[in-house]
Amino acid sequence: MLSSSYLQKSRNGVYFARFVIPAHQRSPTESRDFKLSTGTKDPRHAKSTARYLRVLFDSYLMENATVTRTSAIAYLQARMKKPTTPPMPFGVKIKGQGFDIELTDLGPEDVGNMDDLIEGVMNGVARTSLSTVALWDRPAEPAPAPPPVQEVHAPAINEPGRLSPAASKTVGRLVKEYLKYEEERATEKEIGVKKVPQVRTRLKPFIDRFSARHVGTLTPLDLEQYRKDLAYYPKNIDKLPAAAGHPFDTLIKRVRAKTLLGRDGQPAQTITQNTLDGYLTVAANFLEFCKRQYAVNPSLLDGFKVKTTQARKGVTRRAFNQKELQQIFGSDYYRDGLYNRSYQYWIIHLAAFTGARVNELSQLTTSDVKQDDEGLWYFNITATEDDGKTVKNEESRRIIPVHQKLIELGFIEYVEAKRAEVEEAGMSINLFDLNKAKADGYGKAASQWFNTKYLRDYLKVDDKNVVFHSFRHRFISSLAQAILDASGLSEETANKERIPEALILRRLAGHSVAHSMTAGRGQFDVHTDTYTGAFSIKSMKRVIDRLDYPGVEFFKYQVPADGVKKRMCI
Repeated sequence: MLSSSYLQKSRNGVYFARFVIPAHQRSPTESRDFKLSTGTKDPRHAKSTARYLRVLFDSYLMENATVTRTSAIAYLQARMKKPTTPPMPFGVKIKGQGFDIELTDLGPEDVGNMDDLIEGVMNGVARTSLSTVALWDRPAEPAPAPPPVQEVHAPAINEPGRLSPAASKTVGRLVKEYLKYEEERATEKEIGVKKVPQVRTRLKPFIDRFSARHVGTLTPLDLEQYRKDLAYYPKNIDKLPAAAGHPFDTLIKRVRAKTLLGRDGQPAQTITQNTLDGYLTVAANFLEFCKRQYAVNPSLLDGFKVKTTQARKGVTRRAFNQKELQQIFGSDYYRDGLYNRSYQYWIIHLAAFTGARVNELSQLTTSDVKQDDEGLWYFNITATEDDGKTVKNEESRRIIPVHQKLIELGFIEYVEAKRAEVEEAGMSINLFDLNKAKADGYGKAASQWFNTKYLRDYLKVDDKNVVFHSFRHRFISSLAQAILDASGLSEETANKERIPEALILRRLAGHSVAHSMTAGRGQFDVHTDTYTGAFSIKSMKRVIDRLDYPGVEFFKYQVPADGVKKRMCI
């Protein structure tokens, strides 16, 4: 994370460093930036002080989810260092080994100072003193050469002197801090509510192995051995009575020896490759948290992180192709109106023309479909602490115009009819009469119905790489291609030049790996990093209406008859 900072000169000649608090970390009532005096009128001294403050500020941002102007200023002021030795007035940069150095910002008056530097280098002093060169002011008189310093043996990679005090904390203690950090992120809606329990579960074997170790003493060899042992971790460990009370190392030994038995008396099964990758990813995220506190050496994670392609090996979701879309929407199930519930029609049609996730659509209420001042309809994808709804992350809070095809299929008439049901009471109800499930939220019923009953049993589509989420992949890839076709640009050029249509696509879909236009988290665009974004509903609708599915037939919505329950012919 890099903070924005630069110098400004006041009327009395003193330089001030300016810092910007990232939008996702500042309170809505706080100003976005603040200034801090460097305490000097010397531009080179000011630059070096600003660089030092910038490092402190970046560290403060990484350690705090929410930052206020007052707390940041107090933090920096408490840690500002004042120069204690007269500095060299020019820049010094070591380019290679020995006496291979580069001098910058030289002036005619610096000849004597250069002689002092060369004499210091010859005496073996420069190597230990160069780190303070950037903080020195121009001296009025040549500074006396410091006394020779004895050569100090470089500390080992995990010695305390190379890391912050946090390195002396135990893994168990830092795990508690990490879980608290993740809970705060969940409270701020940066991650899903189900994420924290999952993290806690997947860190359990890591804690069992390393809980009492000081985190700064962990080595790549420790992690490599942990990876190998974790492959023997028993599957569904909470359902294995024989595993209760045994530490990690004992469990692994018993699984390897095939003496840990399940309820059926057979040797316990081990976790799958996907589950193993999930456990390793959570451990890597925890160590990344430690790394940001300088509690572990940066090289510790080299080779330990799980690549995305490996993490979902064998379960690579893909977009629906044209034939599958025609099979889904053109079947007699929709032609003859064989559905019993409105969600069995609308959820998948909305998914195809919004790219929204199943839970985002299933939790929509009658008040989440709105009109702007020009009469254009749009979806308001959001969640609050009181409404029981959830979003995956902050980028998931977004506005999506209603596609023209949905209007033609009767969606607005359906919404207005639902509103009429509760108009007198002035209430807002779930748009599809869905209830929130304890584990999977509002999307559980729609997801299970589509993936199992309709796609697999009714249509006989057996490819496990296509599921409800495949609508989202198809929406993004199809709309991205439509944008590229209309612009005449290549994908690389469109991303590089950040054309408005590409930014709108990202705003419509949020984060997704389905296309380069929407891949990558935390990409806060200068025009689109607010809740509503700078784009109008009209401009976004002009883009989304470019989406088309040639060759796919869609049938208009038919209201299910009251009291008549139709059955799927499977």
